[in-house]
Amino acid sequence: MKNGVSLQLKQKQDLSMTAELRQAIEMLQLGAPEIADMVAREVAENPCLDYEGEDEGNNGSDYKEKGNLEREAAGKDGGQMVEWDMAWDQWAIRDEGAGGPAGEMYGNLGGMGGGDDDEGYGWESRAHKDESLQDYLLKQFEEVVEEPKLRFVGRFLIDAIDDAGYLRADMAEVAARLKVSEDLVDDARAIIQTLEPLGVGARDLQECLRLQMHAMGLLDDVMDVCLEHLDWVGMKAWDKIAAEVNRLRTRNGEQLADCDAEEVKLAVVDMQKCNPKPAAGFGTARIDSVVPDVVIVKTADGWAVELNGAAFPKLLAYPPQDRAPPQAGRAAATRGADEAKKFMTERYGRARWLVNALEQRAKTTLAVARAVVAAQGQFFDAGVEFLIPLTLKTVAEGIGVHESTVSRVVNGKFMQTPWGVLGFKYFFASGVGSTGGQVSVAATSVQALINRLVKAENPQKPLSDEQIVKLLKDEGVEVARRTVAKYRGILGIPGTSERRVRG
Repeated sequence: MKNGVSLQLKQKQDLSMTAELRQAIEMLQLGAPEIADMVAREVAENPCLDYEGEDEGNNGSDYKEKGNLEREAAGKDGGQMVEWDMAWDQWAIRDEGAGGPAGEMYGNLGGMGGGDDDEGYGWESRAHKDESLQDYLLKQFEEVVEEPKLRFVGRFLIDAIDDAGYLRADMAEVAARLKVSEDLVDDARAIIQTLEPLGVGARDLQECLRLQMHAMGLLDDVMDVCLEHLDWVGMKAWDKIAAEVNRLRTRNGEQLADCDAEEVKLAVVDMQKCNPKPAAGFGTARIDSVVPDVVIVKTADGWAVELNGAAFPKLLAYPPQDRAPPQAGRAAATRGADEAKKFMTERYGRARWLVNALEQRAKTTLAVARAVVAAQGQFFDAGVEFLIPLTLKTVAEGIGVHESTVSRVVNGKFMQTPWGVLGFKYFFASGVGSTGGQVSVAATSVQALINRLVKAENPQKPLSDEQIVKLLKDEGVEVARRTVAKYRGILGIPGTSERRVRG
């Protein structure tokens, strides 16, 4: 046996995560406001960094940097940047991580609100004074609605809600404007009316109160008559209301005790728990002023994607010899020329890195946006009804990056489209299986089908979830029973027993 020491050389390739690379990846998921703040700080602190001339028509559509010229002049640094481009995506994989007469009548009830102080509604009416009603509703809406089509319509309706919390827009006109079905608009409105604050999204005072009474489980025949005749309530015509309740009970053949004025008064006391102005206590301004990252424009060749210069600041890195900042002078005076040279070299390196990082961010964002527009071309041509299922993975494979890279780009980014400013996330719709086995039907379409089936059912023999599954299959759509139950909940459709009307 021979003892000895041998020396073996092994080549191992590994990717080390530098602080700058991590920061570049983090920059990818920042929105326009955060990027603007970060760049402003960097420019203020770095003498070798400055904004590119603002008078040169910076629209971002041809995103070119002095960094490209620097890379060519730097020789070996060009190869380093190629490695940096590759590392960007590889590390993204590892680093996943009431006005009107009715309102006046309502106000006459005393204690039922309508005044400026809104004393009768507790802390909730003032809890959101720094948040707009639209922002509050949108957060709730997007928690229960995943489908982009329904989100698109819901966002439009939420923006149309007035300062009192009412949605008075004509639904047929909304459907025509958005080029969607009235059923889809009705579905979105129905969901909005289930959100907090109770009563929001109502057409008028009567519906506002009815929504609140229903949510509190207080909607009976006496309350129903009170709501149908708010003018009587305003006049405190208790006997008249009681007589109408008794007339309806007799007509319906119900064996109920006669209603009297005291029962009506108790119903009115319950009505006092309602808020005639659901938006009371909310701020009036939207929290965010959205800056679109890209702009979609129609050209002779189709839809073109341009970067918005306001969302992608363009910088120039200036060599140390072109700048003589006070910091360098102070460093030379106190520590010598070597210290001043080191200071400027470090700042120049940081400046060049930031220029390249911003260029990479712009390039990746543009690639994702173009892939989305190519996939959703019919949407841009004809509207939300033509939105198709799209996944992060599909886009990632199409542009040759990892799925997590696309996820970062999608986060907090917005497009200016013919249909308004929409988040990138809006275009990533889930789908359900068709009988052909392909994911080709957006879930919103399935919800619309379920809604239509339920509306057309025999109220004495309402459809079960299993029956709905079979009917959907006849339409060429395969879904599980639990999916039908989930969509019923989203649409606010109760179960079979609750929908059954006894003959």
